[in-house]
Amino acid sequence: MGKQVKTPRFYVDIPTFLHAVGYPEYFTGSNGQAELLYMNPSNQYVSQLREQWAPSENTESFGYQELHRIGRNTFGRTAYPINFCAYLNHNYGYLSSSNMMDGWVSIYAKRFDISSGNTGKVQVFQNTKNILNSGVNNNGGTEGSATIKPEWNGTSIFSFDEVVGVWNSFNTTITSSHPSSAFPEGGFTDNRLRRFYENNEDNAGIGLGSMVIGKYWDAPNSPDLELTMSRRFDGIKKQKTIGGKTLANIYYDGPTEWSQNRLEGGIDLEDPESDYAFNIHKYPPFELDSALPSGRGLNASEEWGEYVEKGKEYYRYRAKSGLGRKGLRSWNLTFSYISEDDMWMAYEGSSVAPFRPQEPFNVYTESDVPQDDGTYISSFDNGHPDESDTNPMLSDNSFNFVWNCTLGGTLPFIFQPDKDNNNPDQFSICTFRQNTLSVKQVAYNTYTLSVTIDEVA
Repeated sequence: MGKQVKTPRFYVDIPTFLHAVGYPEYFTGSNGQAELLYMNPSNQYVSQLREQWAPSENTESFGYQELHRIGRNTFGRTAYPINFCAYLNHNYGYLSSSNMMDGWVSIYAKRFDISSGNTGKVQVFQNTKNILNSGVNNNGGTEGSATIKPEWNGTSIFSFDEVVGVWNSFNTTITSSHPSSAFPEGGFTDNRLRRFYENNEDNAGIGLGSMVIGKYWDAPNSPDLELTMSRRFDGIKKQKTIGGKTLANIYYDGPTEWSQNRLEGGIDLEDPESDYAFNIHKYPPFELDSALPSGRGLNASEEWGEYVEKGKEYYRYRAKSGLGRKGLRSWNLTFSYISEDDMWMAYEGSSVAPFRPQEPFNVYTESDVPQDDGTYISSFDNGHPDESDTNPMLSDNSFNFVWNCTLGGTLPFIFQPDKDNNNPDQFSICTFRQNTLSVKQVAYNTYTLSVTIDEVA
């Protein structure tokens, strides 16, 4: 029963929120930046591999290249918590399985460390968990916050223990312990990745549609059983002619398909001119796309020969793809008897002042300090002493946080109807239909919440 709405999860994109409310200067620079915000992944931002790898500080035999980034290595705007990362419409599957790489794509989350004055301190995530196609792994050190190894091109999502920081930037990086041998004078040792380096007319490269960083919120319980789920075809407009015939204009029949930078064909290691042909093809949102048309491993061997997709192989791997579900999904959800802590922010302010725990600032008694589910907001700063004051609005764990950081349904979020079902078809990019939040109080500190969630085209 994979279509049931059980305990929903809302993935909120906080960098997009900061950009939308008037702070675009924090998202300037190269390798994507604002192009990767707002969850519009239908077209990839493409980064070219460079022949010269940046040397590591630890060893000359180790090199790295940055692929995609949001933010910059200067002071961030404010402190906020994060507990997930999502990479929509990528082709990292090629890199993570290549013999040219070490098998991992590193995720760097950099923040300001007030104790040392370091504006680019790397945060190591704890207890990372795969949600979708991430193969996530803790580095266990300071070299990277996390590493992922997607088996497929498409979407990767993973979670981790919530951590607060004045975040400056987030980026993805590839590494190689043998960059000099990866790019010898005679050419690439890995012909599959040569296409990602050469600046050819196809502009092939390592692509990413959208980078989503932020905090998810899980509903405290399942919605009422009398919920409504629908499929909309509002992109099809009908009209009747004078003669009584019905004409239909199809503007869109479902979510916009995503464009994938994909390699196809075969490779002959004896012929340097024989490599994968570059191809752009479209595929349904959140579906996973094979890193190779055959589904075989990426390590080159004699069995590859002049392999191409044709005949039965074409039928098996390409002919049936790209024809996913049609229509846009909508959910009309009602949560009865939701508590005040789950509904509203404890304190709608950007700082914990004047409720600081340090004397002499705290002139309030303990009973005066706002609480979020039994936790005093004055303790929000505990556990991250290197940071500035926490922003209570962004740290709150309530539906009001979701509503606030999506600007009342203006900004998109990723919606998962059942947080325990991580199949690709369970994820949608959505907005709230209404721009006014109406909540009914049904008992003391108890409310009924009704919202309509629309998948966007």
